[in-house]
Amino acid sequence: MPTATSCSSGAPWARAISPDRLNGYDAGMRTWVKVAIGGVALVAVALAALGGTSAYFVLRHMDKRAAGESEAVQVINGVKTRFGSRPPLVEIADPRRADIRIYRPTEPSPAPVDTIHIVNWKSETGEMVRADVPLWLMRFSSVNILSKLGLAPAKFRLTVGDVERYGPGVVVDYGSPGAFRLFIWVD
Repeated sequence: MPTATSCSSGAPWARAISPDRLNGYDAGMRTWVKVAIGGVALVAVALAALGGTSAYFVLRHMDKRAAGESEAVQVINGVKTRFGSRPPLVEIADPRRADIRIYRPTEPSPAPVDTIHIVNWKSETGEMVRADVPLWLMRFSSVNILSKLGLAPAKFRLTVGDVERYGPGVVVDYGSPGAFRLFIWVD
């Protein structure tokens, strides 16, 4: 009759482990693995849902059409007149040298902001893209997350809190005449 440490064939590689030890170790490990895999799957599903929601909002509120530079400038100037001579939140002085300045007001704006508006025109495609995105979506952007964690360089840190404190106004106005134009504002 075989013992608890050997198999009926007597082969040394076929030794059995006692049932008490097998159940106590493997059952606990299997539960731990199931919980870990379930947690990873839950996070993956949540991220996929967030990505799908984000894509839905952006694509649903995006308008892409053929336009010339004069039309893009006209749209941008129309928005700029609403905000007066207030400087933009982000000023891109020289992108090659990473000369970017962020104007952070000390006093919070009394007017709340909830929408980011984007106008982007490129001469190579002759298209102007307009998008309206809810501000809460920016909370999940890499710029906001890296800024919150302190991983972005200090001069590039821009959080949703900065945008909310700034209030309604121009966030970025950057471009090269005849090549492209990027204009972002919040209200």
